[in-house]
Amino acid sequence: MMKQNNLLLLALKQIFELSSVPCNTYRFVSAELGMVRSVKGTLEVSEQIFMLGQPYRLTEGRILLMHAGYIRVRANLIEFTLSAKQLIVASPGTILQVLEVSNDCELEMLAFTNSLMEGWQKETLLQMFLQGRLYVQLDLAEKEEKRIQQFFDMLWDVVHDEPFPREIVRSLIAALFHQIYAYRMREMSEDKQQRTRQEEVFNRFLLLVNKYAIRERNIIFYAERLYLTPRYLSTLIRQTSGRTVMDWVNEAVVQEAKLLLRHSDKLVYQIADELNFPNASFFCKYFRRLTGKTPHEYRLGE
Repeated sequence: MMKQNNLLLLALKQIFELSSVPCNTYRFVSAELGMVRSVKGTLEVSEQIFMLGQPYRLTEGRILLMHAGYIRVRANLIEFTLSAKQLIVASPGTILQVLEVSNDCELEMLAFTNSLMEGWQKETLLQMFLQGRLYVQLDLAEKEEKRIQQFFDMLWDVVHDEPFPREIVRSLIAALFHQIYAYRMREMSEDKQQRTRQEEVFNRFLLLVNKYAIRERNIIFYAERLYLTPRYLSTLIRQTSGRTVMDWVNEAVVQEAKLLLRHSDKLVYQIADELNFPNASFFCKYFRRLTGKTPHEYRLGE
């Protein structure tokens, strides 16, 4: 398993190194790009690098086209259900937990490194994706699903050319993001625009929480980063999510604490120090108040 700051990574490099045959009928994997045409393409390595319920940080982003069944996930602390005829775009750096996968799940997936697109002109959505600021979940009409499928088919055909046609692949990825942007804009009717602006602020807030909650646990910090007043931010977050700013901050801190307790050998006082608590006693009380268990009980699985 690859680790970075004690959070397990889900990376193309792992799949490339673990696969005895990186490319077959159902998958294509290189150091910079991966494609899956069916869940059958993941079976060989999924058990070695992936566990249900385990949080991972995506080293590369993912574009997922759901064909059948469903997947229940938690992405950046929010739970979603991914279902048939949906397109999902998740940026690099997304913290992802897969909670449940239906037996009839069928999908296609594209992943690529940021370095693949270096030097390429990037429209707004692709830029947001590469900067780690994007999570999109779109319901596709039949015509839209067919169009996205055509992009996947073309990419699948092209990536097998020898030598690897880097410029063509980059242009197809850029065109795919142009198409996704168009569908995203179409979905946003005038009635939805105000709500969508609020949700955009909420999503930016969650990105900040995932990045800074270990060090910053006051509303003023997040409000200043979002150019809002603390009062307005508190109101917006409660209206959008039904939870408070501190609820989200505490959840991010507890998530990191759980990862350190279960997936590192650090002592409780070391974890308390890493998470910027004044002492181990304060951390233990905080953790027990929010989880109902002491750090020791959680580490032992009690």
